[in-house]
Amino acid sequence: MTFRDVTIKNFKRNVRNFSSYFMCSAFAITIFFLYASLLFNNSVREGTAEDVIRIVLILSLVALTLFSVFFINYAHSSFIKSRSKEFAIFMSLGMHKNDLQKLILLENLIISASSLVAGIITGAVFSRLFQNIAIDLLDLKEVSYSLSAASFVVTAVVFTVIFAASQLISSVKVGKLDIADLMKDSRTQDNHAKKNDTILGLAGVGLVVASILFLVLISNHESLNTNPFMIISYILMSFTGIYMVIAHLGNTLIRFLKNKKFYYRHLLSITEINHKFNQNKRVMFILSILSGVTIFLAASPFSLLQLSESIAERNKYDIKYISVTGVHTLESGQLEQLMKQSTEPLKSITETSFLNLRMNLEGDKYDVLKSKPIISQDKYNSLTGEKVTVGVGEALNIITAWEPGSHGIDPGAAIEFTDGTQTFDFKVKSSYHGDWFATASSYPTSSGIVISNEDYKDMAAKVDGGAIGTHYGINFTDWKGTEGIVQRLKDTLQATDKDGSGQWFAVSSKIDAYKELKKNYSLFVFITSLVGVLFFVAGGMVLYFKQYTEIGNAIVFFRKLYKIGISDREIRTVVSAELLITFFVPLLLGSLFGYSFIYLVTHVMSGSDILGEFMKNTTIVIAIYFLFQLSFYIITKRKYVQEVVRKLTSAS
Repeated sequence: MTFRDVTIKNFKRNVRNFSSYFMCSAFAITIFFLYASLLFNNSVREGTAEDVIRIVLILSLVALTLFSVFFINYAHSSFIKSRSKEFAIFMSLGMHKNDLQKLILLENLIISASSLVAGIITGAVFSRLFQNIAIDLLDLKEVSYSLSAASFVVTAVVFTVIFAASQLISSVKVGKLDIADLMKDSRTQDNHAKKNDTILGLAGVGLVVASILFLVLISNHESLNTNPFMIISYILMSFTGIYMVIAHLGNTLIRFLKNKKFYYRHLLSITEINHKFNQNKRVMFILSILSGVTIFLAASPFSLLQLSESIAERNKYDIKYISVTGVHTLESGQLEQLMKQSTEPLKSITETSFLNLRMNLEGDKYDVLKSKPIISQDKYNSLTGEKVTVGVGEALNIITAWEPGSHGIDPGAAIEFTDGTQTFDFKVKSSYHGDWFATASSYPTSSGIVISNEDYKDMAAKVDGGAIGTHYGINFTDWKGTEGIVQRLKDTLQATDKDGSGQWFAVSSKIDAYKELKKNYSLFVFITSLVGVLFFVAGGMVLYFKQYTEIGNAIVFFRKLYKIGISDREIRTVVSAELLITFFVPLLLGSLFGYSFIYLVTHVMSGSDILGEFMKNTTIVIAIYFLFQLSFYIITKRKYVQEVVRKLTSAS
């Protein structure tokens, strides 16, 4: 038999595993190509589309690349481990390690090349549909379908490098193989109980509980949830606790159950499940994280999309704009007359005066004018319902931007305001996220300043009249029907601005915010849905590979039990319980990760008031995930049991 014959027969023998690996690799390449085709679309690349689209697409491609590195390397490693006896026989018959490396190289070349070609062709076929859906869904008026050569090149280069790196790792592992180690590899036991398993298992449970309490603590304190060290500490604590639970809790529970009747009634199932737990603990840990990321990616944008209306309604006024320094100035009664032309009945027009002064601090990216709106303590409390107190010479910095942090205005800092003639010095008493009478969309700032009544009265009397501004807040009976009047107001105000300075003080409205939120969240749902599907399929494929690469050892184990009288029904029961644990424990732990990440991010982004809705939508996503996983489990269990029983009965 020639080397070529060995390669062909070996490939046919492992065609089931290779076909699964091929399909998942081709699927990953297809999704990568679809995103790459949109990223390298001529209109997007030339900058006519929004920056957020390019950023999200780039992040998606990075996530897909990292995932592909893990998945493809895992598949290669699984194949080598599952074929340890086969390699040992080849080596005992005189095959050199170099020949094994050539064998693996040829196999991987076939799979890599075929999956790359299939993935790119499939991606090219569906790219028009993908781009057209994205363009219509995201309302990208200046973007049209195009297929750039760059998408082909980038996809081919990225996956060629990934396949080459995986092949290199496989070659190194094969070069270190030893016949004796290979022959006993399948008999290596991973479920020996150790003396410290009980302590480590209970410590793992303690760490998980402690991480949840720590999460609640840091999430509800802005100074902590914006601290990278605290967030990293939480992640490390939770990941360590989960891994210790997976690695040691099984042996811990067995120690407590050993003298119970339940243990002896289900001895075979319990010991086999514990063996699989110990054998697959690294994979189950990775799958737990993968499930958590999938839930987070799916639940976050889905929740935001569902909550677009609620988030838009967090604005106090249906329409609002700023009039200051001669910008957006209308004649007396003109605004009310204009608003009454709306199809929706006008409810109220609220006018709030404030001081608009330049500051000496750098501020934030939102502070394009390097100025701040300033109001008095009593006016702030009246507008927001708060009960803040500010001393003379103190300034309270109320952050309106959604990003965490103090945005360049730190507590204790000396801040100076001026109208160009008069200068006023204050010390920042505190800086935190809170309610305000305007948003960054109507006034380009990351925050507003509250000062004492005495200081405000003194400043208002001394500053130039052009430094006194007015905020107009307009409400209707139904904001959803205000699109027409919003546009009419924008046109009217634009006509009054002679020098174009009105661009810094845009008209803000609930209807515009709602449309923008729907558009951006639709983008995230669209982008993350396919990534989530890929992660879900990948998790299933990892479980599939794990089961079928170890089916040989399972058959040897059950064959011994078969000879002493174990029935087919008992085998099915053991296999079902084993697969049930393997499939759903990572999902349960991943759900814990998903809920935790949602909880943390919601508080970091100052969205604690909509946490309940987030958690409800996350639960819906998890329920759907469980249904998909259940169907995958049923299919895998049926095929796996049939294969085991078939080989046992045929051998007997």
